[in-house]
Amino acid sequence: MSGPPKRGLGRGLGALLGDAPIPTAPAAPAGDVIRHVPVDRIRPNPHQPRKMFDPGALEELQSSIAEHGVLVPILVRELPDGYEIVAGERRWRACAALGRATVPAIVRPGSDRESLEVAIIENLQREDLNPLEEAAGMEQLIEAHDFTQDEVARRLGKSRPAVTNALRLLTLPEAVKAFVADGRLSAAHARTLLAAPEPARLELAQRVVSEGISVRSLERVLESIANGPVRKGATAAKRRAVSADDRDFESRLRVRLGAQVALRRNGTGGRIEIRYANEDDLIRIAELLLPE
Repeated sequence: MSGPPKRGLGRGLGALLGDAPIPTAPAAPAGDVIRHVPVDRIRPNPHQPRKMFDPGALEELQSSIAEHGVLVPILVRELPDGYEIVAGERRWRACAALGRATVPAIVRPGSDRESLEVAIIENLQREDLNPLEEAAGMEQLIEAHDFTQDEVARRLGKSRPAVTNALRLLTLPEAVKAFVADGRLSAAHARTLLAAPEPARLELAQRVVSEGISVRSLERVLESIANGPVRKGATAAKRRAVSADDRDFESRLRVRLGAQVALRRNGTGGRIEIRYANEDDLIRIAELLLPE
């Protein structure tokens, strides 16, 4: 009697390591009153995760507001000298550019900590943030609002490793982060670079930008760095024959752990090697492998 059909290791790993679905953002609490707040009495939030605004997208939003008005009110908190934006800075900027005197807004008390936390989470779920802006928002929840990484993951519908690796993007060299911010380096490339030795990250990022290296090619470069030079008289193929499923398994673990990973087969058994840079990196990996 034949057993169930075999599945490739990579395909099975997808089910094991797949991210949780993103939940629907919470609705605004009942009872909120929409006010028309003077545009010139509103100021941006200095802790807003979004730092870059696409001029073309802003022009489209201005055209929409000019024709239809502001369909979704912005969210602000009241301060002694005016208001500070919690969510909706693009809409406020568009109204200011159009010369509008007021903008519809929901006003929350300055001390309403819970509503500010919810607003940050809504921004992270709804806004088209670049990876660094998303990481900055997560960091804000952790440092300013005492969230744990597990809490951030649950509230955003992400896995804990996804949150950890997003936060690690903030540790990349400033020049590498600049490549990510302006779109020259993709989020996938940046996450892959986290598995590279720190001294090599900038040089590898520059190669990706100048040579157009794919993520898969970058992974092969990292693999060659991890394996070291080929012994005299040996070939890469002889040293390590790797199937497509094994490569997929390694790639997924590499992204999940932000570390170099190698699968070493030996007959029906084998071992998984995970490399770490220092004691702090070892602790980080241990926390991912041994959740609370």
